[in-house]
Amino acid sequence: ERAGWLCDSFFLGRAEQFFTKKNIVEKNFLENYILAPGLEHIPSGMLPMCYPADFEIELYIPNWAMFFVLEIEDYYYRTGDKEIIKRAESKVFALLDYLSGYENEFGLLENLKGWIFVEWSAANDPAFTKGVNFPTNMLYSAALESAGKIYKNSNLILSANEKRKRIRKMSYDGSFFADNALRNEKGKLERTKNYTETCQ
Repeated sequence: ERAGWLCDSFFLGRAEQFFTKKNIVEKNFLENYILAPGLEHIPSGMLPMCYPADFEIELYIPNWAMFFVLEIEDYYYRTGDKEIIKRAESKVFALLDYLSGYENEFGLLENLKGWIFVEWSAANDPAFTKGVNFPTNMLYSAALESAGKIYKNSNLILSANEKRKRIRKMSYDGSFFADNALRNEKGKLERTKNYTETCQ
């Protein structure tokens, strides 16, 4: 790849530390996101899916932005670098504020804008990602918990736990977790019969 992609970086940062015993490249990568200005072609609060990049077709992956929060927490626990935590705070909370605008009456993200990317499988099919996408909401609850831990915000951790309870109730059919739920003609959310290994 010619640019660093979020999500990939979560795993590459761990690999860098394993192979080199340092995180020089990962720190530089995270700093790029922290220092990045607001970009013209993505919404305020959202992070670019790779940096440096601003796609004129207004393409961004909100799932990858959530991985930024997970990586900040993971990086902190692996390195003890409190400076990165402080410097990333405004970006993290701007992102969470943006995402909260898509929460429905159950506190779950619904009809989230952007390229809802889970992985290269059926889980990435638009029919599986529209409406309430449960893998995306699982990731959202993890991001909220990560932010709650590193910024000592109990409300975020509480919100993450509530979302997990709701996801289990709405997605699980007794055997498997469905990938998404859609509104019926009466406006009620109904679990689909879309199932992927990734969602499990």
